[in-house]
Amino acid sequence: MTLAALPSDRSADRPGPAGAPAPAAAYGALATMPVFFGLSFAATKVALRGFNPFLLAASRFTCAGLILLLIWLLRGNRERLSRHDLRRLALLGLISLTVYFAFETTGIARTTASAASILIATIPIFVSVLSAMFLREHIVPGQWAGVLVSVAGVVALVVLGGEVEGGSLVGNLLVLAAAVSAAVYEIMARRLFVGPDPDPGGSEASGDAARGRLHSPLAVTAFQNLFGALFMAPLALGEALFAGVRRPTAEAGLGAAYLVLFCSVLAYLLLNYGLSHVQASKASTFTNLTPIVAVAGAFLILGERFTRWQAMAAVVVVIGVWLANRRQVAEKTVLGPEG
Repeated sequence: MTLAALPSDRSADRPGPAGAPAPAAAYGALATMPVFFGLSFAATKVALRGFNPFLLAASRFTCAGLILLLIWLLRGNRERLSRHDLRRLALLGLISLTVYFAFETTGIARTTASAASILIATIPIFVSVLSAMFLREHIVPGQWAGVLVSVAGVVALVVLGGEVEGGSLVGNLLVLAAAVSAAVYEIMARRLFVGPDPDPGGSEASGDAARGRLHSPLAVTAFQNLFGALFMAPLALGEALFAGVRRPTAEAGLGAAYLVLFCSVLAYLLLNYGLSHVQASKASTFTNLTPIVAVAGAFLILGERFTRWQAMAAVVVVIGVWLANRRQVAEKTVLGPEG
């Protein structure tokens, strides 16, 4: 990806005329993003063999933020950021990275990568609920049915996952808290890109065209990483004082490098680019592809098994996610109950 190819809030990729669909590139970005996030679970397990959890997260955000900041500074025609913008980006960094990864990293250290990936797959459910509350998206009965079914599956996974294959109740609950944090992030990011929707019953593209994008995905991704590193630093320092600092192995270093380049830089750029064009409740459904990659990665890289308990709970979760986000429901959500 060249500098010229990176999306900008003044680029030609912004939504077209009223009623026009979001650009295909946005959906392509959202479809590619789960591949990198899916492998991050196995990469995190490998990296944690040589890094303390908070030090790993702080180092990852720092490196990614500096890389993206340099790219942003080298670009022409970049947007201006006010103090108000920086405060909002700081809050985004706190929620999306510091809070999220504090839960996720400590959770993955206490459960299996497969269980963690399935719990993270509940993000679209939480996004649907929060979208109705804060983005004024209409949620039809089919979506609420999906929410209830998925929650039942998550409860089964949390309770049963602590009894099989090295998973733990505490680890599963921590990863579930990370999923809630990620949902809050997607709502905040969507509002950062396009602001609140003045016409919740209107089409996705028409709303975006009326508002115009507020910030570029590149700027948001760069500063959310930098602020995330800033807020994670005290946790990493406290961890080092109480637990010491381990000497990383070459294997752990490769895992950390993957997390920096392919997750914090590339995957978050793809996600933020998608969120700048596609409604949060629709964009979040692409994270449902993450567990497929994660389970394959855990099996191939870590040698983990996918147990019958996880399989049963996963089926319930997937059914609920499908109910909440199938095409007929998505169309009613955008067009309203009489659309």
